[in-house]
Amino acid sequence: MPPLKQPMTPYVSTSAREHLGHWDRSDAVTVDIHGHMRIEEAVELVARHAKTDSRPGVVINEHTRKVSEAQNRDRRDELAGIDERLAEMDKMKVDVMAVSPHPPQLYPPVEPSVAAEAAAIVNDRIAERIKSHPKRLVGLGTIPLHDADLAVRELDRIMTGLGFKGIEIAARMGDEELDARRLDPVWARCEHYDIPIFIHPTSFASPRLAEHYLTNVIGNPLDTTVAVHYLVFGGVLERFPNLKFVLSHGGAFACAYSGRMDHAYGARPDCRENISMPPSYYVSKLYPDSLVFTVDQLQYLIQRFGPDQVLIGTDYPFDMGEYDPVEHVYQVPGLSQHNRDLVCGGNALRLMHLDEADFK
Repeated sequence: MPPLKQPMTPYVSTSAREHLGHWDRSDAVTVDIHGHMRIEEAVELVARHAKTDSRPGVVINEHTRKVSEAQNRDRRDELAGIDERLAEMDKMKVDVMAVSPHPPQLYPPVEPSVAAEAAAIVNDRIAERIKSHPKRLVGLGTIPLHDADLAVRELDRIMTGLGFKGIEIAARMGDEELDARRLDPVWARCEHYDIPIFIHPTSFASPRLAEHYLTNVIGNPLDTTVAVHYLVFGGVLERFPNLKFVLSHGGAFACAYSGRMDHAYGARPDCRENISMPPSYYVSKLYPDSLVFTVDQLQYLIQRFGPDQVLIGTDYPFDMGEYDPVEHVYQVPGLSQHNRDLVCGGNALRLMHLDEADFK
């Protein structure tokens, strides 16, 4: 007998797995590494200066466009506000959220000086909004990767002046990939601060992905997948071995199929030009979030990377988010309470150099 068609229920429990109903969690602090905030003032600034192809990486049909526009209206307060966010964190059993910029604000298609101004606005406004709830919210900023000097300058400012705990970056920089050598000073500065660098997609351009919301269902993980392959094969993780990249959406294809990368390393000279070890060695240094929806896939990530490298991620406040993130971890069979606590919050706190006692 085929399964019954489920009602459409965005912003609640996922339809990808069964749920526990009632369960007991420990008193360890839980941390969501993947929650977004939109800063309207920066949107307006970029709109005045953006190039005509302001969203070249998105190809969608009209139906998807209307649904997305409705979501932006429906979730406006949740995306920009604090009270709504805290209430939903309570429902999700999330004690602390690392608040990062709305993905379209990661790489605005403007000149470097305007991008730097927009980044500063985004960072300042996030800092202002979260400062009244230091036990619930911490900041992950954005930096203008359009220009390495400007990016380093903004990174210094948010780390020393705003007290941010890391950054969020796009999976690509327009037509450039993350292995561009001009970005090496940025990676060196990130190593200096020993911060998490959260990679988030801004989608993937292809008419093949225009239907059925495939621009997100496939395109977003694909964007991250391509970024990881450039970080590995381009030698970024060879040149900067101490970088801590956190990957949205479970790290996508790259974290599930690194054996294909190793095969290429052994079969083709162009896949070993910039690296001295098999690609899986570098992939093993990454930190995927838990946003994979099914228990077996989360179990695989924990087995593949270890319970000390997987972090809770919700993608709040969007409809493609995970609204039972702690329950999801508790559903993984054979996971000790200590390891549950690591995935649910301990790993994120360690990466951000935070003490659990500060949030009790």
